[in-house]
Order: sequence, then structure tokens, then C-alpha cells
Amino acid sequence: MRRKAANAARCCAIGISPAGWLGVVAGPDGLLEILLAPSEEDVRARLARYVPPLQEGRDGLCGEALNQLEAFLSGARLHFNLPLDLGDQSPFARAVLTALLQVPVGGTVSYGELARRAGHPGAARAVGRVMAGNPLPLVIPCHRVVGASGDLTGYSGGSGVATKEWLLAFERQRT
Repeated sequence: MRRKAANAARCCAIGISPAGWLGVVAGPDGLLEILLAPSEEDVRARLARYVPPLQEGRDGLCGEALNQLEAFLSGARLHFNLPLDLGDQSPFARAVLTALLQVPVGGTVSYGELARRAGHPGAARAVGRVMAGNPLPLVIPCHRVVGASGDLTGYSGGSGVATKEWLLAFERQRT
């Protein structure tokens, strides 16, 4: 959980999808965090870190975000239309995450190429750290980032690399 996220968070919503359990957290400026975990208990434990406790419900931005995520993961939606709050990310991380939004559904990009697209050639390892801390997986599609040889590398959401592999195959079937 990021410092601003802890202070700005207002609501959360929880749901289940073919990719695992989902949790979303939003504040007044947009979506702050998406959790992708193997169990509802894992999502609830991560949401419990927020102080003060979050208001849970499917109304407002939290509900809309969860609806769009569920539609995406059921194959009914290809793109997201949600306000994102990246205000507490470093300028480098914002540049990388913004560049990643341009990778099309079903496509992939290497860490090195993403670094170049973000204006930081040679920063592939730093891009990897940004991907590991991506607060908004799925919406900011870190599952589309692969090793230089095309190998699937780490993924912190759901069940790890198996979830990344599933997401990429799922997207390719739809495009």
C-alpha cells in the first residue's frame, strides 16, 4: 500500500473472476489499487491494511471499476475507461506505466523496449521494479511485459506466472 493511497482511499469492492479474486480501491482522484489474489481471504487481508477502514460496496467508482474488470475478464470488454490516480508514483514510474497503456490487448513488449518507449533506454531492470509494484494490474497491463527473449517472467498478481500466461492466452483468443 502506498502512502497517498492509504490517506486518500475511500471505498473498496470485491469480486471474483476467471483470473482469481479481485479487489479495487478508489479515492477522490481515481482508482488507487487493484488486487488480484487466489482467494477472497487474501484480498480482504490486503484491504484490512487501510486505516481508516474502507467503505465496501459496488457503487461509485469502486463498483464501476469492478464491473469493468469483470467484463474484461469474461470477454465482454476489451478496454477500460476509468480515472487512474498515479499521483504518488515517481515521474519515472508514471512514464513507464503510461507507456504501458499503449501496448494493445493481446500484444507484448519487453522490459527494455518499454524502457525505451518511456524515454529511458537502458532502464529495463528499473522497469521490472515498476512492474512488480504496479498498483493497477489489468488496467495497466503489466502482464503484457515479457523478457527480452519473449519469455514470461515474474508476475505478482493471482497465482504468479500461471496467471500471466492465462491472461495473455485469454487476450490473444479475443483479438
